[in-house]
Amino acid sequence: MLNFYNFFQSAKLDIQKAAYLDIGKEWKSMVNDFKHVRLYYIRSGCAELTLTNKTVTLEEGYLYFIPAFSILEGNCKNHMGHYFVHIIPDILTEHFFKILPLKSKCFLERDIADYLFLTIIKNNEQNSLHSRQATDSALKLLFSYFFEGINIEENDVGKFADVFEYIDTHIGEKIYIKDLSALVYLDDAYFSNLFKKTFGISLQQHILLKRVDRAKELLATNATISEISNQLGFFDAASFSNFFKKQTTMSPKTFRKHLFE
Repeated sequence: MLNFYNFFQSAKLDIQKAAYLDIGKEWKSMVNDFKHVRLYYIRSGCAELTLTNKTVTLEEGYLYFIPAFSILEGNCKNHMGHYFVHIIPDILTEHFFKILPLKSKCFLERDIADYLFLTIIKNNEQNSLHSRQATDSALKLLFSYFFEGINIEENDVGKFADVFEYIDTHIGEKIYIKDLSALVYLDDAYFSNLFKKTFGISLQQHILLKRVDRAKELLATNATISEISNQLGFFDAASFSNFFKKQTTMSPKTFRKHLFE
């Protein structure tokens, strides 16, 4: 049985960049260069992030998990020294990041943060077995701080891999529970209850959140609003815009403007 612990040990977290950076006011023009998952550790100073659902003050001594496509604006008035890791997770892991009630910040002793982030920075671009293992272990240990307090049912989460892949592939279509339950050979009602019992969120709500995520991802490309609405299965651009604004409190054009400011 692939429980969550065993699953996360095998999760693929593709590191795009890892570094330490001292930054000032220029951070405002840099913060949106990468749009996927990030980890920050603030070693000195402070800054502020405006996300799609809240404003976060980045404080010295804290580790932060920043979801993909969630940053609207960053502001560093004076100075911030911070470690960062930019990550693109595999499809299954991306679903779990969305579905689990992860903590958004954790206090972390500076010497522990130094050791873990420097291990990642030093070994990330090396190809040896030692370097790859060291990088993966350090990164997953950092993520473990965000799992504190999460109680997930010890069901076989591996059975949901095909379900999540189907959702990703058909996110622009009407997704029926009967098609998802058939993938795991379960009754519709039993499957829906098992999903909610395992993850603490309904299947319908998860699909809705993933559709919003895909919209954000497409808005980070050169696709027009009409093209995006077609890809996501909406009747027209107005229907898509109404949906997006209802879920994020801003129009697609406003969201895109923040991404490319």
